[in-house]
Amino acid sequence: MKVKWYLHHLKFINQTKLKKLKSILLLLAASVMLVGCDTKTTEQTTFNVQFEEDWVSNWCGDPSKQTNVHQIITDTSVQFRSGRVVSTHGYKNISQITATIDLSGMAPNSIQNNNWLNASFYMVSSDIQPKGDDYCDAGGSAPYCDEIDFMETNGNRIIQTTIHLDGEQRYEYTYSNAAFDDNCYDNLNDTEVGTHSLVDVIDVTKPFQMVVDFNDDYTNMVVTVSQNGNSKIIYDVLSGKGCDNSGVDMTKLKSSMENGWWITPSYWEGYSPKGPGNNPWFVGDCYSDQLCDNNDNAWILSNVKVIAQEQL
Repeated sequence: MKVKWYLHHLKFINQTKLKKLKSILLLLAASVMLVGCDTKTTEQTTFNVQFEEDWVSNWCGDPSKQTNVHQIITDTSVQFRSGRVVSTHGYKNISQITATIDLSGMAPNSIQNNNWLNASFYMVSSDIQPKGDDYCDAGGSAPYCDEIDFMETNGNRIIQTTIHLDGEQRYEYTYSNAAFDDNCYDNLNDTEVGTHSLVDVIDVTKPFQMVVDFNDDYTNMVVTVSQNGNSKIIYDVLSGKGCDNSGVDMTKLKSSMENGWWITPSYWEGYSPKGPGNNPWFVGDCYSDQLCDNNDNAWILSNVKVIAQEQL
């Protein structure tokens, strides 16, 4: 009887343990499934960005008759003449953007110094391709949408980087060694908050790399330029206020990332950065060098890649 009782009791214990083991395995399986679902929603993909022409300036000739005013677009690059291009796709929840920038064509030439000419590398937020009548930006002359300017230039001397969100903006300025060779520039220093120098870091007469990084919760954007092993951060929201005490509510960036962003670089004149408002670097009567006298090889954007969750 004792043996039968022992065997029965042992069987009961084993069945109880087996049930508990099954419960644990089911919980583990459910956890793995949940983790798998989360991984899918946060998966990042690298996209090679391609462009198509949007707007062509008629300042330098009739675009319908003159081919030399159009941008030269290939699978990997855009050579700007006068106008704007737009990415063929938009991107949601971006974590990084990389590109090669060539401002060598913005250097002074035998005709002019190429001041007040703007090589613009930027993106705008829209759920549809911002092309033609659907184009938007934060500049005031088009319907408003959020905008991030990785680079707006004054020739190849000053770079302005700006985040525009919901009518607010935060910006930082950077000057290059080329500004020291131009009497239109003075007061060059990087002692003010939100100012930077590329002297002895980047030679703007040669191509350089730009990397734009967003953190996971979109409370920060960092822009870094590099060349031949040298690098410099020229924008960092978490470093504090921007130049001229500018600031923006970064909590608004997350929703626009869900909406989608399109890259819309351009080459134009009408606005160029001067540097800090209280002590500008761009001084004197140096405005309005002619876009059309430098539209043959102005600037080149190439190798643009976006790491994002989704492509529109």
